[in-house]
Amino acid sequence: MTEGYIDTNGIRLWYEDLGPTTGQPILLIMGVDASVVWWPKEFIDVLVGAGCRVVRFDNRDIGLSTHIDFAATPYRIEDMAKDTLGLMESLGIQSANLIGMSLGGIICQELVLQRPSCVRSLTLISTSPGPDPRVPKPNKKVFGALGGPPANAEEWVNGVVAFCRALAGSRFAFDEDRVRERARADVNRGTNIRSNQARLPALSSRIDRLGDINVPTLVVHGTEDPLFPIQHAQVLATGIPNAKLVEWHGVGHEIPAQLAPELGLDVLKILR
Repeated sequence: MTEGYIDTNGIRLWYEDLGPTTGQPILLIMGVDASVVWWPKEFIDVLVGAGCRVVRFDNRDIGLSTHIDFAATPYRIEDMAKDTLGLMESLGIQSANLIGMSLGGIICQELVLQRPSCVRSLTLISTSPGPDPRVPKPNKKVFGALGGPPANAEEWVNGVVAFCRALAGSRFAFDEDRVRERARADVNRGTNIRSNQARLPALSSRIDRLGDINVPTLVVHGTEDPLFPIQHAQVLATGIPNAKLVEWHGVGHEIPAQLAPELGLDVLKILR
């Protein structure tokens, strides 16, 4: 295991490199306002245990990577895709199997459409091809859990717990202790509790471009996801040639610990 920083695209990214450098390269890209601590250990252990090279990193404006003054230097999804490419180049990875959660899945789609030669396979978890009138909008009720900007770290932790509870499905009991532990770990690492990732301008719909994606693709989605209803996943799986859809019944916008090992095994089947 190695960790460190690389400079790319005008910012500094923190990364962690797990597993043998000769293994299948896998890049993990997390969602809005979430650092690497939110990837389930049970999931990573399956991939590393299979001999894969797993690289996870903090996106810009979160975790240990550069925190951005959004008013002075606004950024877009395209910038975050360029960040990812810069990280790959710095680590000597010419092409990788990309795994993206939520916003991370949107970054994956942008990257493969812009630089298809850099992508071996895609795993899109709890993400969307939109915004588009052909897919339903998020359930507005989940945003009621967010509240206003946090005044301090403890208020941020409480807000994260409330939001994760609102995103969770009914299949498994909400594990508040686990979520609170991760949120506090994020704060203790020095994450940006006032990240601006949620302010990103929305990309135009990618639905009509999904047919251009020509790599093995796994789409994983909870049937009770209130942020991106299941139709988002169904459109992705239908639009991307030969994509496989795995529906997690009773699961929300989350990767439950109980399903993390199964997710790892599903990913291993599509690696290229």
